[in-house]
Amino acid sequence: MDRRTFLIYASLGSVVSTLNTLLTKTSSGVGQESKNKNKILLSQTLPNRFVNVYAFGKLVSGKTNQAYIIAANTKTIQKAIDTVGQQGGGTIYIPRGYYQVAPPNLTVNSPSSIVINYDNITLAGAGIGKTIIESRGYWSVINEEVVRGHGIMIQGTNNFSQPRKNVTIKNLELHGGINGFTGDREWPANPKTGDGWDVSHKGIVLDFDKYLDNITIDSVYVHDFRGEVIYGGGSGIGKLTISNTKLANSNASMLSLDANLTVTKCQFSQTANAWVENAPISPNKSYYFDECIFKDSIASGLVIAQGNFSSGRKVTITNCNFYNSPTGICPFGGASDFQITNNKFFDVSNVLFTSGVNRDIEFYQNEIYGKREPVTTASLFGELSNIVIKNNYHQGSNNAPLVGCIFYYADLKNIVIENNIFKNCRTPEQLADLTNERPLFINNEYINVQRRDRQGSYLLWWRQEIPYMVTPKCEELVLENITSSTIITIDMSISRYLDGQEVLVTGGSFKSQVKLPQNSATIQCQSDRFLRGQGEEVRLKFNKSKQKWYEVF
Repeated sequence: MDRRTFLIYASLGSVVSTLNTLLTKTSSGVGQESKNKNKILLSQTLPNRFVNVYAFGKLVSGKTNQAYIIAANTKTIQKAIDTVGQQGGGTIYIPRGYYQVAPPNLTVNSPSSIVINYDNITLAGAGIGKTIIESRGYWSVINEEVVRGHGIMIQGTNNFSQPRKNVTIKNLELHGGINGFTGDREWPANPKTGDGWDVSHKGIVLDFDKYLDNITIDSVYVHDFRGEVIYGGGSGIGKLTISNTKLANSNASMLSLDANLTVTKCQFSQTANAWVENAPISPNKSYYFDECIFKDSIASGLVIAQGNFSSGRKVTITNCNFYNSPTGICPFGGASDFQITNNKFFDVSNVLFTSGVNRDIEFYQNEIYGKREPVTTASLFGELSNIVIKNNYHQGSNNAPLVGCIFYYADLKNIVIENNIFKNCRTPEQLADLTNERPLFINNEYINVQRRDRQGSYLLWWRQEIPYMVTPKCEELVLENITSSTIITIDMSISRYLDGQEVLVTGGSFKSQVKLPQNSATIQCQSDRFLRGQGEEVRLKFNKSKQKWYEVF
C-alpha cells in the first residue's frame, strides 16, 4: 500500500489501521495458516486502488453558484476518475460535502457534468445526505432547445464484445439543481420557460445506443431532474443492478432503459410521467423488481412497452408497494412473461392496465386497496392472451364511488380470473365488443358489490324482444322482472364463452318471476326453474361443443 493510499484511509477514521490490526494481529496460539487466511481476507475486503478525490485538487463545499468554483469542482472529480481509469480502475472516494458541478461544454452531444469512460470504476461517497453532488439546474437555449446537461454519464463502447463494464456508483446523493417535478410532462421542454420534460437533464445516463455491462447503482439518492432520473438508450446494456436507491421528483419517467435489470429495495416517488418506462427489445434479458416502493405518479405506473416479444425474457414484480397513481403495472405492447405476485396497491386506480398486444401474464396473490380513490384490479384491453388473475384480494373504499373490479373488451384469448375476493366494488364489466373469447371466471367471491344493468344484473322490461336474452359478464347474474307479466322466460347468450364457464343465476320476485326453461335453444335444465325472490338459484355450465348452457348441481 503506497503512502497516499494509507493517508486516505487514515483520513477516513483509520479504517485500514483498524482492519489491519484486527486481521493480522496474532496470539502465540495462531499459526501461519491463520495469517495467510487473514491476508486473503484483507485483499478481498479492500479495493486494489482507492483514492480520495482531494488528492487531485480542491473541492469547495456549499451552494455557492459561483461559476469558477463549479468548474473547479467538476474538473477535480473528472481528473480523479480519468486518472484512476487510465491505471486500470479503482475507487474514487468523494468525502462528505455539498459539491456543485456542471458540464464543461453545453454544445457537445449529451453534455454531462461527470463522465465515467473507463472500466472497473467505483464512484463512492460518504452516504446519502452526506456526499451531495448538485448538477446544473438552470437552463440555456441552444438551437432553440432547452439545455441543462446530465448529471453522471457512464459512456459505453461501440463494440458489443468489449462493453464498458464493472462501473459502480454508490453512497452518494445526486441533485438536479432545480425542482425536478412541476407536473408538466410536455416534450420537449419549453424554451421560453424551461419547464416540461427536459431530455437534456437526466440524472444517471447509461449512454445512448452503446454497450455496457455489469453496472451497479447502490445506496444512491437521485432526484430533481426534469428528464429521466436513470436512463439508458438502445439495446446494448447488459447487467444492471440497482439497490437501496431512491429516485424522486421528475417531469419524466424515473427509470427508462432496457437491460438485464435487477431492482431491489428502491423507492420511486413523484413523477409526472411514469415510475418505470422500459422497452423489452433485446433477447435474454429480464426485469426483476423486489421490495420496492412506488409513490405518486400523475400519469402512469410501471410501464413495459414497445417490445417485440424477444426470446428468453421475463418480468418479475414481487413484494412491492404502490401508492397513488392512475395505473400500476402496465404492459403496453410487445410485453410477455410477467409474474406479478405478493404486491400491495393503495389508491392505484387501475392496478393491471393493458394496451396493445401482450401475452403470458400471471397476477397472483396481490392486495388492492382503495383508501380515498376508486380502484380496479384489472383493465384488460387490446390483443391479450394467456393471462391469469388469481388469488388476489380487492377492497374498494367506503368513501369513494364504486367502480368495476375488472374491465375488459377487445381481442382476448385464454384469460382466466379465478379465486379472487372482490369487496366494495362493482362486479366485472364488459366495456365494448369482444372479437375473440370471453374471460373465464371461476370461483370468485363478491362482497358488498354493486351490479349494474347488463353487467352484473339484467332489468328485464316490456320493450325487449321475447324470449329475453341475457349475457352474463362473470360467474354471477341477478335477473329482475320489471315487466307487467307475472312470469317471463329468458335465454342465455352463447357468444364467445369458454367451455366450462359456470354462472349462478338468481333474482325474481314472488309477483314478477323469471323462468329458466327446461329446454330451449340455449338452456337445458332438469325442469322449468322459477326465480321467485325466495332464495332460488340456478347454476348453469356452458358446453362449448354443444353451444348450450346446462344446469349443474
